[in-house]
Amino acid sequence: MNGQGEVNGASGRQQNGWRKGGRRIEGINGVRSTITRPRAIFQLARANIPLKSPIMFKTGAQTLLLTILAGLFLLRESTLRPCSAIDQRFADWLAVSGPRRSQPDPAPVTLVGIDDASTRDHPLPWTPLDYSLFAQAALTFRPEVTAFGEPLDWDLSTAAPGERQKLSQYEKILADTLLHCRKLLLAARLGWPDDPQLIPPLQETPIIRRITGNLRRIPEWTVIEKQPRETYRLSAALGFTNVLEENGAIDTVPLVLRYRGQVVPSFVLQAVLMWQKLPMDDISVELGSHISVGQTLQIPIDEEGAMRVNFGTPKTVMSFDDLLLSTEQIAAKQKPAAPVDRLRGGIALLARDDYSARTLPLALGRKGSEGELFAAAIATIQRQDFVTRAPVWADLLIIAAAALASLRSAAWRKGVFAAGSAFAGVLYVVGALALFAFTRIWLPLVLPVGLVMIIVLWRLALPDDSSRRAEEEAKENAPAKAAS
Repeated sequence: MNGQGEVNGASGRQQNGWRKGGRRIEGINGVRSTITRPRAIFQLARANIPLKSPIMFKTGAQTLLLTILAGLFLLRESTLRPCSAIDQRFADWLAVSGPRRSQPDPAPVTLVGIDDASTRDHPLPWTPLDYSLFAQAALTFRPEVTAFGEPLDWDLSTAAPGERQKLSQYEKILADTLLHCRKLLLAARLGWPDDPQLIPPLQETPIIRRITGNLRRIPEWTVIEKQPRETYRLSAALGFTNVLEENGAIDTVPLVLRYRGQVVPSFVLQAVLMWQKLPMDDISVELGSHISVGQTLQIPIDEEGAMRVNFGTPKTVMSFDDLLLSTEQIAAKQKPAAPVDRLRGGIALLARDDYSARTLPLALGRKGSEGELFAAAIATIQRQDFVTRAPVWADLLIIAAAALASLRSAAWRKGVFAAGSAFAGVLYVVGALALFAFTRIWLPLVLPVGLVMIIVLWRLALPDDSSRRAEEEAKENAPAKAAS
């Protein structure tokens, strides 16, 4: 009796689909059947009924977790070298090679370069006569600021007696010419004393008083290493041309520096202040945020007081010989060879641009001069064409998008998934170009590329879904074949 009841009870449980190790499912045409879970998967797969494989779900969850962890790791590494340098080079490429917003004219700054051709007729080091030729030619076109990127200082003690007398006369000619400039900016350079025990007395310099933040992050020097002669300093403003040394390419320019604990303006910041006709008291500095110039201009800076330069901002560049030739052509009522009309009301910057002066590693792996760097920085500020990185939430969105894509990566064939990932990378670059063209915000490169490579490699290491099904079928049919 008990045995018959057990059989009937087992039969009843079997009919209701509650057999141990089995599962009641809806089969084909609504027929209920009681089979084990692997069999149900293969039976429904043959009937083209979608069912999530437990192995596929496990693989997708693992890929999702791997993508999130890898994204957070890459997000951290992208702030450190060498990954940060790769992102910076990508931003330089966007600025130089990407589409530009329509601008009718270049920025009102003109770099008059002392190139190799100019040094043939006017060999280095230059004399006061050479500098006076530039000042006289620039005065013809009435620039708002006449700037000299090289310190007006030379050694007369080594010259011959007859040459020394000529240089003294040239100095007077240059001093008289500079007095006619609207605004005059002269270059100086901070440095260190030869003997650390003997520090020279503090010299008078322009000082920035309204500043907040950690002043220790600003680079500091103790002496003025090079500066113009006192005769020229009386009628001019000083700007310091120190450039921060970096391991990779230079894409920033300091706007504030420290001299014996005092915060002083750099050559670039001083040029912008003079061009906007503002005194030093009209600027305020918030390290790590911005520099407020007057009421309308804010310059983004980092914690060291440096601004990122947009090398794609258009500016005017001409050689010293072209300037002299254009002056003569205008005097003869001829069409000038160079666009010298752009000098009017702008900044005329004389700086070396010859081969020996191109020692700075600038954007896209090319060498450049300090004059080129300063002109690009001034143009960036004048056009307010500032380059900024996308905020952190943009990185988190990239990680989230990659994580969602990786969740279903196992459902795609390896070749199709790899091709789709490459296409997604191309779309990302095109989107980064478009975003930079309209907003001047650049997206990172290390984070998305690293995530794509990790997901693709992970997918290539996994078997296809059809291979997994074949393996499961083989395992399911193995006991039947062994019994037969």
